[in-house]
Order: sequence, then C-alpha cells, then structure tokens
Amino acid sequence: MKQEDIKILLMRKKLINTPLVGCTEEEIIKLEDKVGFKLPGMYKEFLFAVGHESGRLFQGTVVNYINLIEVQGWAKELLEENNNPITLPNTSFVFSMHQGYEIRFFDVNMGENPPVFLWYEGMENPASAIKLFDTFEEFLLQEIEDHSSVSWRD
Repeated sequence: MKQEDIKILLMRKKLINTPLVGCTEEEIIKLEDKVGFKLPGMYKEFLFAVGHESGRLFQGTVVNYINLIEVQGWAKELLEENNNPITLPNTSFVFSMHQGYEIRFFDVNMGENPPVFLWYEGMENPASAIKLFDTFEEFLLQEIEDHSSVSWRD
C-alpha cells in the first residue's frame, strides 16, 4: 500500500477532520539517523501519508512524527516502571503509545512490512509481547476499519 492509497482510504472511511499532513523525505532520514537504523518501507509510506496529521485515525494515541523519538524513551520508562517484564531488541521501533500504558512496535530486521507487536501494563502474561498482526499493513488496515466504525461528532 502506497501513501496515496492510505490517504484515499482515510477519505473513503470519513476519517478526515483536519488536513492530512505527511512527513518529508528529509524528516524520515533525520528520524532514521536518530534511531540508528532504516525504517521499514511500509511504515515509511504511512509517515509520508500522515506522519504529522492523520485525521481521526489514532486519536488519543501518540503516533505523530513530532513525538516518535520521545516515544522510544517513554516506552523504556514504562517497561522499567513495570520491572522490565520484556526487553525490546535494539532493532525495535516503538511507533505508538496509547494513554501511557500501551506500546506497539516492530523489529526493523523483520522486513519491509514487519509484524506488529503489543505490550501493555496489566497484561495477563507481561513477560511477552503479543503479536497483533503479521504485517504493518494489516495493522494499519484494521485500525482504519476500527476507527471508521466509531460514531464521530464534529
């Protein structure tokens, strides 16, 4: 799925309440330099499409470019507060933090469209993350579908 497809899908699902704003190539290169590895292609398509502003998609969840470096630290703090039940590999990238207790991440060594994992405070088995989806694209499509089924009031 390309950035144009993401934008079209968000429009069709009526998830746009503000203009969609994507990242530039320079911003993504800067992010990759800061985290120390290349990001997967599918995730970069997401950033190109809506990295700064994604409309109603992910409301209440930190996913925007401006917070991505901080999110890496916040995730480590969350795990430390919970006595480090899991250790994220050095090649993990936390792309989402929800309400300060839930992280979603992928391992950049798992391909251009990597599986998405979830860990949250209060899990039944906190010693292992849950594999949510086999690919980032599947995750994104499901999130778009889930958000489009919510009744929105402007």
